[in-house]
Formats: sequence, C-alpha cells, structure tokens
Amino acid sequence: MESITSRNNKTIIEVSKLKDKKHRDKTGLYCFEGRKLFLEAKNSGVCFSSVFVREDSYAENKNLLDIPDTSIYTVSESVYSKLSEDKAPDGIFAVAKKPNTPCDIKGKCFILSEVRDPGNIGTCIRTARAFGIDTLILHGCADIYNPKVIRSTMGAFFRQNLYCTEDITKTLDSLENMGYRILPTALSENSVSLSDIDIDSRTAFIVGNEGHGISDSILSRYSSSVIIPMKGDTESLNASVAASLLMWELSKTV
Repeated sequence: MESITSRNNKTIIEVSKLKDKKHRDKTGLYCFEGRKLFLEAKNSGVCFSSVFVREDSYAENKNLLDIPDTSIYTVSESVYSKLSEDKAPDGIFAVAKKPNTPCDIKGKCFILSEVRDPGNIGTCIRTARAFGIDTLILHGCADIYNPKVIRSTMGAFFRQNLYCTEDITKTLDSLENMGYRILPTALSENSVSLSDIDIDSRTAFIVGNEGHGISDSILSRYSSSVIIPMKGDTESLNASVAASLLMWELSKTV
C-alpha cells in the first residue's frame, strides 16, 4: 500500500481525468466514490483497478480493502478533495474496469433514447432494477459510466443489465424479430392512452429525450404511440418519472 500526499502525483492526475468520458473510453476505466457504492460494487464482483482511501477513513475501512490485483492507496485530505465531487465524502474513491463482455438482450426490456441528463439515467437504472426490468436498453444517452449516473443509481448500476446501442434501427429490428412489441411514448393524433392498451412481458416501451422526445425516425416505424393519462394542466412528465410509471406497469406482467 502506498501513501500519496501530493495533488500533483501522476497517479492522481490520471485518475482525475476519468471524470471525462474521452479518458474513460481511452482507458477502459471508470470511477465512483462512497462506502455504499464501494460495497455494492465489491459484492457484485466488480473488477477494481485501484482504491483511494482518505487517511482519516483508513482505520474504519481497513477490513474491506483486501481485494486481489488492486492497488490500494491512502491519500491526504487535500489529495482526496482533488478526486472527490461528493458534497459530504466519506473517504473511499474507487477506480474499476469496464466489463469486457457486452450484455445480452433478455427478459423484460425497456428503452431509453437520447436521454441526456445523468440524474435521469441513474434514476431509470435504479427503477429498472427495483421493478424487475431485465434489460435496460440505452440509445444515444448520457454515458452510463459518468460518476453522476453511478451515484444516483444507489448501487443498482452494478447489478442491472444495461445494453448500450448507437444503432437503434438494428436494435429495434432485433427486438421485433425476437417477438417484442415496441411502444414509443409520444403525444400525437394517433396516441393511445396507457390505460386503454394491453401489455405483456414482451412489450418494450421507449422513452425519449427530455426536450424533444423520441426522434421522428423512430416514431415513423410505428402506426401509433402511447401517452400516460394525466390530470391537471401539467404539460408533460420528467423523463425518469414517465419511465418509472411505465416500468411499474411492465412489472405487473408475467
């Protein structure tokens, strides 16, 4: 175990770069912080690269740090503050390796298309895990390895099956060939209320971008869309709220 006290240490500088997507893509590494997330990751079999523990937190976390093939560092408060983005950090910052094997599409599926807000993505991941969504498909969304995404999942990130795609046409073709019924959510003259349709475990809803919704190229594939019935004068729902309601309906199917 090595102690680091300089903010200009090469290792610290490299790890700090992981807050940027380009560096995460280049290195195949990502980072997150907090004791809860660290334990969730460890219990889920995540492959760590390194772990940084603030000096004043080392004693209480010492028994958690026996991790094979992982570099363990103690760091000063000043160094830790360079790594941390948490408002109330508890002294554990981890670097992990992205999995080499892509996830398969299976079971109950839900699709997010061009959802950009990391908090919304994190909430959807957490909700998908809570409601038994087997595969959350993400097209053109915020990077799932963004620390803000991982933090907002409250640990569900390490257990939820996430399938990322840049070719949504190919993915939708595959789903349809597998027998899934795709239902985009959008307000149009051909919209059908969620309360008026029958869904089953092979139904896959699509929720789109926070501002402009689902792209015309996706909507043009389908003769109708689904809307969530609302009362009052609210124009629309937050993307993660809409997704949560739809996931809840999908959770009832067998």
